[in-house]
Amino acid sequence: MAAIPHSVGLAEGSIDPLAAKQAAQWLVLLHAGEMSDADRLACEQWRASHPDHERAWQRAELVARKFGMVPSHIGLPALRKAEVINRRTAIKTLALLVTAGPMAWSVYRIAPWQQWTSDMQTAIGEQRQLTLADGTRLTLNTASAVDVRYDGMTRRLILRRGEIMIETARDPAPVARPFIVESEQGSMRALGTRFIVRQTDQTSRIAVTEGAIEVTPKDNSAARFVVQAGQQADFDRHDGQLSEIAPHADAWATGVLYAEKMQLGQFVEEIARYRRGILRCDPAIAQMQVSGAFQLQDTDAVIKALVDSLPIRVDFVTRYWATIGPI
Repeated sequence: MAAIPHSVGLAEGSIDPLAAKQAAQWLVLLHAGEMSDADRLACEQWRASHPDHERAWQRAELVARKFGMVPSHIGLPALRKAEVINRRTAIKTLALLVTAGPMAWSVYRIAPWQQWTSDMQTAIGEQRQLTLADGTRLTLNTASAVDVRYDGMTRRLILRRGEIMIETARDPAPVARPFIVESEQGSMRALGTRFIVRQTDQTSRIAVTEGAIEVTPKDNSAARFVVQAGQQADFDRHDGQLSEIAPHADAWATGVLYAEKMQLGQFVEEIARYRRGILRCDPAIAQMQVSGAFQLQDTDAVIKALVDSLPIRVDFVTRYWATIGPI
C-alpha cells in the first residue's frame, strides 16, 4: 500500500475527513489480513506524524468495535472475502461514521452493518435457540442475524447474515399464513418442514432435513424450484443447483463440526467462523485432509488437535490473528 499523505489538523473534538478516510483505509487493510511489514511501519509513521492522525485512528477503532468490524467482536469475515467494490463501500462508510461522531451512530442503519441492528443476532462463537410467536423453533449459528416480520398475511424471516435452522410450527392464525425466509439471493417458502439456511457473500445454501422448500431466486422467478428432504441447494439471484444434503448438515446446532476427509483449507474456514479474529490456512497445506468430530465451543482445542495430528504449526501475529502453515 502506498504511503498516505499528511492531512490538515482541525479543532479539538472534530475529525478531519481526510484523516478519517486514511484511518479507515489502514484499518480495513490491517483487519483484512493484507498488511505487510512495510505497510505496518508506514501506518505507525502516519499515526505518529500528526495528532489528527492518531485521533482519527482511535475513533476508527472505536467505530469498528461498535459495529462489529474488528476481531474482538466478529473478526472480519465480510471484509476478508469482499470484492473490491465492497471494500470501497466499507472504507467510505467507516470514514463517514468517524467524521460524524458518536451522536450520529445511534441512528445509523445502513448496510453493511444492518445485520447488527437486527431483531435477533449472535456474536462469533455464540448460538441461540428461540421459539417464535407461532411456535416455530429458530436456532441461530455463530455470527448470525435475522429479522422477524410476522403480520396478518405472512410469517417472514429475513436472514441478514450467517446461518439459521428452522423447525416450522403449524400456524395458529385462523387463516394459515405462508412461512418464508428471505436471503440476499432469494426467498424460500416452507412446505411444513425443518431446514437450514446459510448466507454467504455470493450465494445462499438451503439444506432440507424434513418436508420440502420452494426456492425463488430474487432476480429470476421463472427459475423457481423445490428442494426435498435429503437435498440441499446452492443458489444465487438467478439460478440454483440441487445436490444431496451434506452429512451432519445440522450438527452445528449441537456444537459439533464433523469432518470426513475434509480439506484442511475448508476446515480452517469453518473453524474461523466460530473464532474471534483472523484464522488463515497456508495454501501449501490446504489440501491436507481432516477427519473427526470437533467441539465448536473451544477452537483453541481444535487448533491444538490439528497440530498434534498433522505436520503443521500455528503462528500467532496477535491473540486474534493466526496462520496455520507447514512445519
